[in-house]
Amino acid sequence: MTPSMPAQGGPGPGANSPPGARAASTTGQRGELADRLRRHVAALEGIRHPTATPERHRAARDYVAAEFKALGLEVQLAPFLFRGRTYHNVVAVLPGRDERRPHLLVGAHFDSTADTPGADDNASGVAVLLECARLSSAPARQPDVGVEFVGFDLEELQTVTGRYRVGSHALARERRARRETIAGALVLEMVGYRDPTPGAQVVPPFLGIDVPRTGDFLAAVGDARSKDLLEGFVAGARTAAPGLPLVPYRTRLRGWLLPLTRLSDNASFWDQGYPALMLTDTAFLRNPHYHGSTDTGATLDFAFMAQVTEATVGAVARLTDAT
Repeated sequence: MTPSMPAQGGPGPGANSPPGARAASTTGQRGELADRLRRHVAALEGIRHPTATPERHRAARDYVAAEFKALGLEVQLAPFLFRGRTYHNVVAVLPGRDERRPHLLVGAHFDSTADTPGADDNASGVAVLLECARLSSAPARQPDVGVEFVGFDLEELQTVTGRYRVGSHALARERRARRETIAGALVLEMVGYRDPTPGAQVVPPFLGIDVPRTGDFLAAVGDARSKDLLEGFVAGARTAAPGLPLVPYRTRLRGWLLPLTRLSDNASFWDQGYPALMLTDTAFLRNPHYHGSTDTGATLDFAFMAQVTEATVGAVARLTDAT
C-alpha cells in the first residue's frame, strides 16, 4: 500500500483559492450547524434494522427522503431486491449546469445493526449527508457538475455468510451495467466520534504514513483509481475547514491488502471500477462504542461533525466547480 500524499500539508485558504472553494464558517455558523446535526442524529438514533425493527428501519428511510424533498431536490426511492424482499436506496439529485458531465455521488448508509442505536454508525454520516445537501443546494450556489445525495440501505451485515453493502452494491452494479460514468463517490461512514486523548487512536501496522495517535482527525481513504478524487477532496476540505485535521490515504488492490478499508459502501464502487472515498472517524480504531448499545448521541462531538460537514461541502464545491 502506498500513500497518495503526506498526512500533513496541502492548500489552505487565501486569495488564490480555486473557484468553488468555500470559506471557513464563523463560530456562530458552526454552532448553528452543530445544532442541526444534533437534531438529525436525535431523529435517527435507535435500532434501524430491517428484521429486528422494521418500522424504525422504514422510518429512517422516509426521514432521509423527506429531508431531501424539503430542500426542493428531486427524490427517488431506488428499489433493489434482497432475499425476496424489496428495499430502497434514497437518491436525491442536484442538477448541474452541464448535465453532460458525470455526476458526483455523496452517500451514507441509514441502517444499523440489530444491537445498536447507531448514533455514530451511521446516524452521524446521514446527518452530515443531509446538511451537505442543504448547504450545497443553496440558491446562490449551482454546480457545473450534478450531485447525487444517496442514503444507502443494508450496508450492515445481513447474513452469516457475510453479505453486506447490499444497497450500494446494487446501485454501483446497476450504474456499471448501464455504462454510466461517475465522477466519484464520497461515502460518509461514522464521522462523529472524536477523542483527543494521546493513545486513543489505534493505528494499523505497515500503512506507510504517519498517523496521529490522537483520535481527532478525519480519514479520507481511496484506492488506486481514486487519486484525483482524493487530491480534490483534500484541497477543497482544507480550504473550507482549515482547522480540521485530515489524514488522506490511498490503498491498493481495491483495499484487499487492508480489508478494513472495504468495510463500507466505498468498496461497492471500487469493485465496479469507480473512484470513491471513505470519509471516516476510523470506527472501531477509535470509537469504543462501535456496534454496541452505548453508541448514542451523547458520545458524539457535534462541533467536530460540523467541521466534517464544512469540509465535505467545500470539497463538493471544488469537485463540481460550483460558483
